[in-house]
Amino acid sequence: MLKNLGQRIRTLRKAKGLTLVEISEKTGVAQATLSRIETGTMVGTVECHEKIAETLGIGLAELYSGVDKRYEQIARQDKDSRKVTHHTKDVHIELLTQESSSKKITPLLLTLQSGGKTEKESNERGVEKFLWVLDGSVKIRLDQEEIVLKSQESIYFDASLPHQIFHESGKTAKVFIAVSPSKI
Repeated sequence: MLKNLGQRIRTLRKAKGLTLVEISEKTGVAQATLSRIETGTMVGTVECHEKIAETLGIGLAELYSGVDKRYEQIARQDKDSRKVTHHTKDVHIELLTQESSSKKITPLLLTLQSGGKTEKESNERGVEKFLWVLDGSVKIRLDQEEIVLKSQESIYFDASLPHQIFHESGKTAKVFIAVSPSKI
């Protein structure tokens, strides 16, 4: 983040045709400090950043825009771009994000027709699952136990336990599933 801020300041300063000496004179910030900020070896203070931003004719928010890489990780996906990871006549699983291998959580939408069931699975230790029934009801076989979940009910469990999801009757069931760490 430090290097990105320094690069941003340098780019903006050069675009305005200003030198480090000129910025230093206008802000009261030492030229050496400005140089260190631009090279990413020093961060400076918010007060210093405010002075630099004002001298560059921008607000602090604009100075910081593009610096925080967390905003680059925001991934929006519409319904049409979802990837189907499994599809049979009774079971339909959609991946609700892109590039799931680089994520910490895998969000999935499971749609089960009456009589549908997922494959029995057991993940390695450390993998956790969260299921939230959006519509209908499902039965979860979790090791030796069977748990019925109705619409708007959820369950959280260690996915290393053998588990399988069933939808025995009624209208279509929809279940939101989150797996962490990301596993497909």
